Amino acid sequence: MKVCQCFGQNVVEIIGLCDPAEVTVLVERQDEDDCVEVGAWTQISVPELFRLPADKPNIGTIDKVFAEVKIISTRIVNTPIGPCPTKENIEGTRLTGKKLVVEGALRQKLVYTAARADQPVFTTHFDAQFSAFIVLAPHADHKDFCVEACIEDVFAIPFNPREVFKNVTLFLQAKPVSDNDSRVYFE
Repeated sequence: MKVCQCFGQNVVEIIGLCDPAEVTVLVERQDEDDCVEVGAWTQISVPELFRLPADKPNIGTIDKVFAEVKIISTRIVNTPIGPCPTKENIEGTRLTGKKLVVEGALRQKLVYTAARADQPVFTTHFDAQFSAFIVLAPHADHKDFCVEACIEDVFAIPFNPREVFKNVTLFLQAKPVSDNDSRVYFE
């Protein structure tokens, strides 16, 4: 018999999570067979083992994690086309011939109480790079996309007194930008 070790809820305060009620998931279009094609989005997990800088004291407890997503670049790449580009394989993905590659950074700030008797509070900043792809519809003729990022969850726990294990769950959605749309999406 296996014994399950449960540690309870993560008591670290997370700042930067998105409100799922404010996320609108777009459906690309409805085809002539009355089949709805799914939206252009993906969900990824970004795990990281972060080591404290040498000038910082050991971690006693993690108090807060501030997180934000910065999209660095996007580009469309051509891929193989599956026998039924609008249908999913057993894994739940499609081969439509087009993917949007998304490169980004998670900008984060860790606030922690030092493992010292006087318990001072310290902060440290760090970035985690990520790369993801979003399958595009086979008929998509847009050249520009705005990628909206939503931080769904952040898990952070001291791995040892000098390192933190952290995992961030992201929702990334590609929305086509029309030619007459004057908004700036990429910096």
